[in-house]
Amino acid sequence: MILKEQLMERVFPVTDRRLPLDRAPVTQLPEWGHWLETPDLIAAVLPPGQLEVNLSAPFEFISTRFQPGYGMAAFDSDKLVPYHSEPGGFDVVPQGSTYRSKETTGFCIILAYEQANLFQKGFAKLPEIIAEYTDATPIELIPGQVPASTKGTHLAQALQAFFTDPEHVGGTLYLESLATLIMGYVIRHHSNLSKRLKQVPDCLTPKQLKTIVEYIKSHFHCELRLYQITEQVKLSPYYLAHAFKTTTGLSPHQYVLHCRLEQAQRLLRNMQMPIAAIAYDVGFGSQSHMTTVFQKMLQMTPSLYRKELNRDVHAL
Repeated sequence: MILKEQLMERVFPVTDRRLPLDRAPVTQLPEWGHWLETPDLIAAVLPPGQLEVNLSAPFEFISTRFQPGYGMAAFDSDKLVPYHSEPGGFDVVPQGSTYRSKETTGFCIILAYEQANLFQKGFAKLPEIIAEYTDATPIELIPGQVPASTKGTHLAQALQAFFTDPEHVGGTLYLESLATLIMGYVIRHHSNLSKRLKQVPDCLTPKQLKTIVEYIKSHFHCELRLYQITEQVKLSPYYLAHAFKTTTGLSPHQYVLHCRLEQAQRLLRNMQMPIAAIAYDVGFGSQSHMTTVFQKMLQMTPSLYRKELNRDVHAL
């Protein structure tokens, strides 16, 4: 088990992935594959292969595949019917409903949302989504499949890229932001309110943007959660994740990374301060995480950046 900025990582041994259909449905998420966990979310990636699933969902489940899958499945029903999944589509299994299948699947990622936190303080914060977009009508996800689309593909690819990055750059904030966007997408396309949702506003107001930027700049050295940022302006995480990027060109987690990077660049001017201490001081959590961000954003390591600074100083 590995902890990264409140992001817990677990990899389970390879097992026979069968929850037999001739038995009572299982009420716990089976420990299969590779998990990343935040306090409010489990994201699990399963490698390709055969699955037999018989589950009474203990969470709100949304899953997506990266290669086509096929077999027989039943969403909250006793009758198995032909099943086919495409990359960029989503399977929806609301908490308390059942999912039964025998399928051949490619790589897939399952998001398990804690319903209690959905309706309280957590990253999806549904009461505020309801107030902003639904005229106060309670949201209920509908069991079944959301067809593949361009936007669905982009969301799924972002999720896959986060998993395949060994440093999981962006940490809890990025995973929760992405999971919030996926939940909002599913609510818009596969809930009791799919045809009644108001259009999400595109941009933050100047006052909202100022408040959010000031809060991030004061707290980027800490492990930030999406709900902590939204509480500053009383918005839902879904609205914030959408509108912040539209307004600034950066997602919230990207802006946090930029703040950490700029502070790290300033601290690297102190040639006596260890790079590992700088990484911890600015909120990266580890030197390897900071190195990954430097390489992605500046195309050089922190050590090389410091050497370049030293060379420039001696050249004056």
